[in-house]
Amino acid sequence: MQSQTKIDLHPSIQRYVCDSSMDRFSSEDMYGLINRIAVGDAVEVLATLKDNSVDLVHTSPPYNIDKPYDSSVSDSSSVADYSKFLERSITQLKRVVRPGGSIFWQTGYTQSQRETREIIPIDILSYDLFLQGSDPFMLWDRIIWRYWGGHAFTKKFTNKHETIMWYVKPGAEPVFSVDSVRERAKEYDKRNNFWGRNPGNVWEVDRVAFGATEQTSHIAVFPEEISERIVRACSKPGDLVIDPFSGSGTLPKVAHGLGRRWLGIDISLVYAKEAAVRIGYQQPSEEDSLTSELIKFIGFEGQTGKALISHFQQKLLRWAEKVPIDQLNEQFQLDIDSVFYDGNGRNPTKRGVWLKYDSLLENKESWSNAVQIADQMLLKCYRLRQQFNGVSRYKSALLTLSNVVRNILATGSDTSYLQKIVLQEPSSFRVTGGSVELFSPVRRVVLDDMNGNGASSNFRLDRDGNGVQGQIFS
Repeated sequence: MQSQTKIDLHPSIQRYVCDSSMDRFSSEDMYGLINRIAVGDAVEVLATLKDNSVDLVHTSPPYNIDKPYDSSVSDSSSVADYSKFLERSITQLKRVVRPGGSIFWQTGYTQSQRETREIIPIDILSYDLFLQGSDPFMLWDRIIWRYWGGHAFTKKFTNKHETIMWYVKPGAEPVFSVDSVRERAKEYDKRNNFWGRNPGNVWEVDRVAFGATEQTSHIAVFPEEISERIVRACSKPGDLVIDPFSGSGTLPKVAHGLGRRWLGIDISLVYAKEAAVRIGYQQPSEEDSLTSELIKFIGFEGQTGKALISHFQQKLLRWAEKVPIDQLNEQFQLDIDSVFYDGNGRNPTKRGVWLKYDSLLENKESWSNAVQIADQMLLKCYRLRQQFNGVSRYKSALLTLSNVVRNILATGSDTSYLQKIVLQEPSSFRVTGGSVELFSPVRRVVLDDMNGNGASSNFRLDRDGNGVQGQIFS
């Protein structure tokens, strides 16, 4: 590998990290924190937010089991001190959430005494804290996240789940859009909902594998599918979504990608910087995400390098002109009409349409239209889509593709649309004058080891979270 030299702070870190040492945390400047990772104590940062200002919280507090987090973070307190920490945190969360707003409190176990190995479920330890006081929350649902990996114990059964408690602040109905998260049914019975079933409150998603694209140096990265289901179903575009213990940045990244305003808080500057690089790969909408992928794989042909914006503008224009959007929409609508011609959608045609679109999207060797390609590109950016049935995925991909094609065709020779896209993804692109550099089509954050030897990626961080230039920038 070529010699490595320090470079300027990564643009994603400059854009998304807000350090408490910068003295930017004040109730008058709350909106200076929006779409940022605030580095500081969660309770102190939450105290700067206005009453009833947050629409949705999804968070997982530290479990107090003496895990090896970043060296600046302690995870070993007495149960009494830990309980006080939970009380302070929950009190602030209850204050800032609006009436009808939701808190998804994702927890495992803490320990009473290290030598006895007795466990205390954090959902039980914190239950009364949500109900006490003048503004008690309602426990709306209790979700089990079931996974397959996990540390194998020798004196008890291996833990294979976490609990997510869904609390709602009284005063209004909580947001819940089940249609946005319907998943594929186990059996295709004509009595089933055509777009998929309610996913229920047991979610089977494996843990983040070592080396996965969302992996950072944080020891407890939880899957994007978990946060994505919560954000899609329980908030609306433009809502404010926060995670006061944001760690690897899963919730901020997901919220950003779905057009929500967001705030992450973490006490570790290292984790905040890594999370910022991760967020920097994500466009703020599904349309923009698809456009970005088209730039990478049509404009740059899937290769790193530098090109004039006007050059890949012309390549995307020629591609968009060949996409038969009207024909694709007409064919899909004919299939939908064949299912609902009798008004209730319960007829023998239904099963055939389900199978057609499942097969169309899953057989990668027979890709024959732009919707299949768009679907695969969107899967890279929105992992929950994999759990939707084929009809729902195709419909979403077709709608997104239709809007993107029309946007590209409407630009003509004007490059402002594509320039906006590349500027929104600072971890993938760098703009210099009329040129754009693509670092890599792969989204990955890799933390250098103590010797400075990291796997090649589009951007690497040293132990201080600063950028290190390597071969990819040569």
